[in-house]
Amino acid sequence: MNLDPNLLPATLALVASLGATLVLQRSARRLGWVDGGQSARKRADPPLPLVGGAGVLAGLLLGWLAIEILGRTNVNFVPGRALLALEPFARWPAATLWPLGAVLVAFVVGTVDDLLEDGLRPLHKLLGQAAAGFVLGLPLVIAHPTQLGAWGAALLCAFGACVALNLVNTFDNADGAAGGLALAAFFAPAPLFAAAIAGFLPFNVARRGHAPRAILGDAGSHVVGVLFLLVPAAWPLLALPALDLARLAVVRLRVGSLPWHGDRRHLAHRLQARGLAPAQVALVLLALSMSAALLGWLGVPLVAVGFAFALRFAPAPAETRKSLETAALATATAADERG
Repeated sequence: MNLDPNLLPATLALVASLGATLVLQRSARRLGWVDGGQSARKRADPPLPLVGGAGVLAGLLLGWLAIEILGRTNVNFVPGRALLALEPFARWPAATLWPLGAVLVAFVVGTVDDLLEDGLRPLHKLLGQAAAGFVLGLPLVIAHPTQLGAWGAALLCAFGACVALNLVNTFDNADGAAGGLALAAFFAPAPLFAAAIAGFLPFNVARRGHAPRAILGDAGSHVVGVLFLLVPAAWPLLALPALDLARLAVVRLRVGSLPWHGDRRHLAHRLQARGLAPAQVALVLLALSMSAALLGWLGVPLVAVGFAFALRFAPAPAETRKSLETAALATATAADERG
């Protein structure tokens, strides 16, 4: 029996992602490819394999290869096709994008950030994210080097990459959260992407009494961010991480911290403090996003309402409130001393 050509790339992606993650998570500690360390941005204990991004990438590469072998005209989903149909790109004759190049650049930038003890500096990381987006639009610049519109489209890709990668990265703060969100976002419009995520996700969900066997790390969250950028139908599902990040930016600025300094004030952390297990937290976050998955942009207001109710259900724990008050007092004292 012949396998449906529309099903084959996704099937291969699922198998490759599952197999690659299984092999890599077993050897990650021996290779030193783990989270953990002395810096505040690392998880101190236990050190967790940072191989989720590599597993997802393996699935994407095999699925992508299957699409090329089958022929792009013979399959329903081709990476980048939906984005290319949007107005900023469709206006150019024989317009094309380079999604695979963007994914690879994002993976490299995220891997470097993962392996450095203190990570990349914020500006360097942002430039790397922008580079991944610019590579996506680079074929337009090569085809029309004298056209400002082509450069503008490539820069728009760079900006979009910075937004998408940071939203996914900030949501990757609870086991299964970013992967579950991506699976829901890609299930219908991008089966290849959904399959690559599905192969990794079982390793990212903590079992009772055990830590997850693999996490995305920045390499994985950056790859998933590019995938979101490539699928316009998935953009509404970024509403929940956008709301969480916007709230955190306000809170951090209020206490004198920088918006990009990590902490444990995310909605996921508040749900954990309320007593929810990691898998339950991921399910709650996914449930809050389902209106956007089902209704697109029309569901975003419902996501906002659900987000507000979730914050009321899981108020900031006492120690977090105390740390906020202490930080605010320290900021006010420092301002008085400078005055």
